[in-house]
Order: sequence, then C-alpha cells, then structure tokens
Amino acid sequence: MGFISNVAGTLSDSISSELKDQYIEVFRTDSLGQDLLIKRARSLNKNGFNKGNSEIISAGSKILVPEGTYAVMLDNGQVVDSVTEPGEYTWENSSSGTLLSGGVKSVMGDVFDRFRFAGEIAKSQRIYFINGLEIMNQTGNDSIKASYPDPVYGNLYFTFRITFSFRIVDPVTFFKRFNKETTVYDFMGSPMNPKMPYCELRDHMEEALNLCAVRDKIPFPKLLSNKSSLRDAVNEVVSKLWYEQRGMVVESIALTDLTLDEASRSRVEQYDSAKIFADDPEALKALAKLGFIEAMNTAAANPAGAVGGLAGVAMAGALGGTTDTTCPYCGTPIPSGASLEKCPACCADLKK
Repeated sequence: MGFISNVAGTLSDSISSELKDQYIEVFRTDSLGQDLLIKRARSLNKNGFNKGNSEIISAGSKILVPEGTYAVMLDNGQVVDSVTEPGEYTWENSSSGTLLSGGVKSVMGDVFDRFRFAGEIAKSQRIYFINGLEIMNQTGNDSIKASYPDPVYGNLYFTFRITFSFRIVDPVTFFKRFNKETTVYDFMGSPMNPKMPYCELRDHMEEALNLCAVRDKIPFPKLLSNKSSLRDAVNEVVSKLWYEQRGMVVESIALTDLTLDEASRSRVEQYDSAKIFADDPEALKALAKLGFIEAMNTAAANPAGAVGGLAGVAMAGALGGTTDTTCPYCGTPIPSGASLEKCPACCADLKK
C-alpha cells in the first residue's frame, strides 16, 4: 500500500507541476545599456505566473526584443534559435508544449517524464538577451610603443594609448563563448586591470599600424584622421580572435596621447621645412633674405670684425640680388658674391 500511495502522490505532483507550467509567458527587457552584455530573460507574467519551474518556457510564449538587442533561445542546453532584429516573436519550437497552444500530446508526455523522475523536471528552456549596442570608451592606462614605417618619413617611433568601442555582431557565437550573464567589466576589465580582449587588441596594434603604412600608404600626419582605415586594419589583425571566436568587432578606435620620440620628430620637422621651401620659390627667397639679415647682425655684433664682416656682406649687393649658386645640401639659392660661411636654410658649412 505504501508503494501505491507513493506512486499516486508522485503522479499527482507531476500533474499539478505540469499544469502550473501551462500559461504562455511573455519575456521582455529594457535596453542593456553600456554595462550588461548578456542577461537572462525573466517572465513578465504576474497573474497566472508559472509556478512549476523557472526552467520551463512553453511553446507559444512571446519574446519582445527591443532595439539594439539580440535574443537566443536554449532548449535543454542547446541554442535552438536566435533573433537579431527588434520586434515581437513567438517561440514555437520549445520541447515543452502547453494546453493553451494546442500541445495536448506533448503535455501528456511531459507529465509522464515528470512522473518517471519522481516529479522533478527533466527539461530546461531558457532565453537570454544579448547586447547589440556599440559599447563605448574602452581604454587602458598603459602606453603602447610602436614603430611606423612611414611611406614619406621612413621609420618613426612613438608611444600612444588607445580608446575604442566594440560591438557584438554574432550573438550565438558570443553566447556560446560565455553561456551566462556577463557584464562589460566581466569581459573587458577596467583601465587599471584590463582583461584578455583588451590585451589582445593592444598586442596587435603595431601589426595594424604596419598595414596602414605599408599597404594603405597613409603618411603619419594623416593617420589620426584616417580612423576608418585604422579600424579596418585592427579588425583584420584581430579577426580570428575577436570575430571568429567571439562574434564581435572593433566599431571605432582612436590613438590618444601620441608622442613621437625626439629623433622622429626632428626628422618630420626637417622634411616638412625642406618641402615647403622646395615647393614655394617665394618662401625660399624670403629664407635667403632672412639669412643675410642674420649674417649682418652677427657681423655688427662682433667689434673686432664688424667692418670686415659688414664689408663682406655688402659685397653681395642688394638682398634681393641674383644668384649663381645653390647650397649643395638643401638646394637653397645663394646670392651672387655672398660671403656666407653657412647656408641660411640648413646651416651646412659652405666652405667644405
């Protein structure tokens, strides 16, 4: 009699538990914002709330997906469907039927399963919302050192920091990687304590910069204004780690606190100055005149050789006179008769 009584009680509990899970549920979430990446969906039902088990989501339940959000549906631990566009969706392929959606046969099967497991649930259905927004302002406190094989200036060496944003574009791949509720901090860390994804991006920055310089031929002064090219290069070098393994991409990236080393900065300044004078004859004439003025001031400031110095300068005639030679180092015109020891443009020794 005890066995029969136990069986009867278990069957009664199984039927009661199954009936409590018959209401068709509604699942919705507000925007996940800038802090959450994965959030488990909770039923909105208040009246007639399924009291049997939170792991049961009946076929026919509604899922309301807001803008900037994805949804993935799990049945017995396996992703069976996903949603990448906002709107209202009905989950038709849950293995748990309901009397309210015409699943009488499925319901009776579930009752028997619960009876076999002494009234316990042998199924699990879950819905997770995935953040599809651009996650902004990701950065680190460490400076990155890199070289840039500039197509104009040659190898330049500098330090910088990166600030970037990322976006999840494949919710199923991303969810399979983590499979639980996840915050941005859980995933990316903080500026003081960055985690793996940030470290991967940082470590591949020099490779991305090489693509910008060698393949895309972007001169260093234009690098900061070519953010789309830099972003594409970064995505290319981290695609296997970020896109293929996690279903995410770099949405935007910026280099901040960029500082050239002394030798690189001097080379850029010298090249730019020489190019200005080479492209503008008037600027070159002005530089030559400036050189004569400085020579005259130097000669006048030297009491011992002031007369001889000024006489030497005067032999050049008018400051705007003709030229019959140029500096062999930078090409600056040297007026005829000038007694300059150094080129007024590059300060090279003209007596060698």
